[in-house]
Amino acid sequence: MVAWIKRMISSLVSRRRVARDTGPVAFQTLSKEMRELAEIASRVWPDEPSFQSRIKSIQEEMDQLDELTAKPEFRLLPLQKRVELRESLLHSKTQLMDTVSTAPPPTTRPQ
Repeated sequence: MVAWIKRMISSLVSRRRVARDTGPVAFQTLSKEMRELAEIASRVWPDEPSFQSRIKSIQEEMDQLDELTAKPEFRLLPLQKRVELRESLLHSKTQLMDTVSTAPPPTTRPQ
């Protein structure tokens, strides 16, 4: 009986966590972070046209994501699709952070 109650509580907690992580607010927060990272990355390499175009496309995609999450139809997406989208966003965020961290120094002169 006690084991059954523990399993039920564990199941409830995991469902609540997944619901919180795949809700519209979580995606809006992630898109805001991605836009901020894209802004930082655009300042790191301002003279790279191809990189700047990639940054611009990231910002546009985050705007589209915000529009999508603002609609009530977003909650009708299957849970698996939302989980995949979240994982993809987290992967993209990690890649963008790696890009920013590997930026060359602004000057060749030692400080």
